[in-house]
Order: sequence, then C-alpha cells, then structure tokens
Amino acid sequence: MKAWKKLDSTRLVTNPWMNLRSDRCELANGSIIEPYFVIEEPEWVHVVPVLDDGRMVLVTQYRHAAETTCVEFPGGIVDAGENPADAASRELLEETGFHARDWQPVASFYVNPARQTNRVHVFLATGLTRIAEQALDDTEDVLCSDASVDEIKAMIADGRFSQGLHVASFYLALQKQKAQRDRP
Repeated sequence: MKAWKKLDSTRLVTNPWMNLRSDRCELANGSIIEPYFVIEEPEWVHVVPVLDDGRMVLVTQYRHAAETTCVEFPGGIVDAGENPADAASRELLEETGFHARDWQPVASFYVNPARQTNRVHVFLATGLTRIAEQALDDTEDVLCSDASVDEIKAMIADGRFSQGLHVASFYLALQKQKAQRDRP
C-alpha cells in the first residue's frame, strides 16, 4: 500500500477539543481528492473498572451529538503532556470516586483512522476502593453504577451499552482477564 501524498492542508477549526483540517491529497494512481477532512483529536482513555465481586463500574451520561443517553465505561481525554495511564487514573477518580490499586493496559487502537488521528487506550482497573465523591467538570452529568458481565452483555444486545468503542473495550478486557486466568 502506498501512502497518499498530502499536497496542501488548510486548518478550518482550532480549539482545545479538536482541530479540523481540509487536505488536498494525491493517491498512488494520480487521482486527487479534495477536500479530504481530517479531525485531529487528543488521545482518549477507557477504564474497565472491576470490583472484587467481578461486577464492573459503569457511567451513564447524555451524548449530545447522537441525542441519546449512553451506558459506558469511565474515560475521557488525555490532557496535553499527560500519559494515558495517568489520564485513566484521573478519569476513574473524577467520574466514579474510585481509586484502583492495580492497573493493566489492555489495548490501544485507532478511533476512526479514516477521519480521526487519535487512539483510545484501554486499561483494566482492579483493587478498587472508593476514596472520594465524583469531581465532575461543569459540562458533565454522570451517573455511576455497576453491572455484572452478563448484564453488560444484555445491555449491548438491547442497545443501552451502545458505543462501539466501549463495546470493543469491554470484550478486549474480558479477553485479557481470561488470558490471565488461563496462565499457568
């Protein structure tokens, strides 16, 4: 596969949440694509927090773009200069009040490499202790709850746990847990 050649790029939007640019690209066959819109966003984190009894901590919040309420895992943006593991710990504490004793990276994958530049970093958090109340941003309204693995699978099936990236994070975390149990 040959990479496209970027002939020109124009920044259309610049702000702390995302940048939007319009590229003019030449494909390997000589075809020109213009405009090709690219969304530059910070890296994201998802935390799959597992309580001692195996239930997973979830958050529920309104998602304006889709005009829907979603059940999902705690997570958010990796701040400038912050590493993903620190962001995961911060987001878990802010959204749920939980601190995790043990952290394991699960996976990092692109959000949508056709249009977006960022990745989501998934962490499995265990040894949970609630040490604080939620400390939400002014723009956040987050309900914290917990559910069993089977309950989350049912929520995926009926559309309540409906964000594709969170579904992927869930199944990757289950796979990680299984690999750990199966290890001699």
